[in-house]
Amino acid sequence: MKSRRFCLVLALAIMPLSAQTLADSLTQVRLVDPLDEPEYYCLDLSGWGENLKLEDPLQAHTCKTRGADDQMFILRDNKILVGDTGRCLQVGVSSGKPLAGVAILARDCVDSPLQLLALEDNGQISVSGSDLCLAAGNESTDASGPSHVWRVLTAQPCDTTSAALSTWQVGL
Repeated sequence: MKSRRFCLVLALAIMPLSAQTLADSLTQVRLVDPLDEPEYYCLDLSGWGENLKLEDPLQAHTCKTRGADDQMFILRDNKILVGDTGRCLQVGVSSGKPLAGVAILARDCVDSPLQLLALEDNGQISVSGSDLCLAAGNESTDASGPSHVWRVLTAQPCDTTSAALSTWQVGL
């Protein structure tokens, strides 16, 4: 009996958590592949604390210690809420629709398909009604923090974007 219980606990510990499991919990969203950053990349707002830059596009940035308010999100009803800001992740648009390469923004939560983002079974975060997924950029740049780096975060075609740049893990 003990070995079965251990196996079940181990299986649950290594199993990726779904958006449903994480509803209403503040959590980080991290790329599965560390790329060139041993501390991994997480979804990130520019700034920190009272200096959050909510109007700037989001980025993939070195993951910080748990509880960093610029990297805490809530997954609820196919939306990704930005901590307790009242904002949701939203895909930018060009000519009224999301296109490959558009930025990911933090905007007031509203009833909009541009805010419908689903964590797929393969770890991609897809944009409702499109073939786009959230993806980190190909190149990293030094950030202001000690040993921190960042990459752009954009919407890219799910089927042709490298899994290393578009496979996310939720609930670290």
